[in-house]
Amino acid sequence: MKPLFMSILILILTVAVSSCGFQLRGSLESSFKTIQITGGSPEFTKILIKRYRQSGVEIKNDSAEKTVDIIVDNLQKKILSIGSSGEVREYQLNYHISYRIKGKNGEWGSPIKVSSTREYTYNNQNIVAKQEEENNLIKGMRDQIIRAMTSQISSSK
Repeated sequence: MKPLFMSILILILTVAVSSCGFQLRGSLESSFKTIQITGGSPEFTKILIKRYRQSGVEIKNDSAEKTVDIIVDNLQKKILSIGSSGEVREYQLNYHISYRIKGKNGEWGSPIKVSSTREYTYNNQNIVAKQEEENNLIKGMRDQIIRAMTSQISSSK
């Protein structure tokens, strides 16, 4: 009885997960085999290169099918609100990337801008936790921007 119940439960969960549109991120679908990436901060470029390597795209230093030049890689932290005692209550994180793509024809495309913004509350009593929250938000913003970039790079001519 117990194995039958487990089989039915697994079948129901599988159908529920697949019917809701859930899909693992998996590798990138790219229309090219080689890419060259220049510019940007070392952390951002490292993650972008890793993402392409995982999907089987070869990273080259020259003569690649596509070349991506990261022109602007800027992370800003702004104070949104201050409490009555003068301590910070909220911060805003802005991550801006501007890049251009050179295709097979050898011509640079116009710059493409991608941004991500997050806001979070701050509390002096939980400094370590809020620093960890900020790091997680920045990581999520980078991932969001890289997903947008990889999609745009793959669809570019």
